[in-house]
Amino acid sequence: MKNKNVILILLLILGSLWSFSACQPNNKETAAQKELDQAGENLKDAAQNTKEALRIERDALATELRRQGEEIDQAIAELDRKMEKATAKEKIRWEERRRALERDRLAIQEDLNQVGENIEEGWAEFKNDVAYRMERIANDLKTNKN
Repeated sequence: MKNKNVILILLLILGSLWSFSACQPNNKETAAQKELDQAGENLKDAAQNTKEALRIERDALATELRRQGEEIDQAIAELDRKMEKATAKEKIRWEERRRALERDRLAIQEDLNQVGENIEEGWAEFKNDVAYRMERIANDLKTNKN
């Protein structure tokens, strides 16, 4: 009988220890979960920061495209004024120049439309292409200040 009581007491002690430990959260698991939650928050913050940086970059590029479009419009208006008083030979040259500027203006407008779209993949390549085109147009405008 004593053995039965001892075994029963041991079983009760083991059972209560087991149930007590099963109800208590494991400190390592809790710490790991907190780290996982923090990593998730950090990832969300990084994604938000990247999205904001991309928006700022798009806005800056759109502003530059609009500015260059205005410069092209001014150059076209200046050519139109010159053509009013130009000789036939000069008119031909300036009409060719005007068509080239109109093509550049159209390219700038297309770029501006694409900036408004949600381009995420290929953004760097698009931005580099636009920068190259803008530089070429700016140099062309400087060179041909007739």
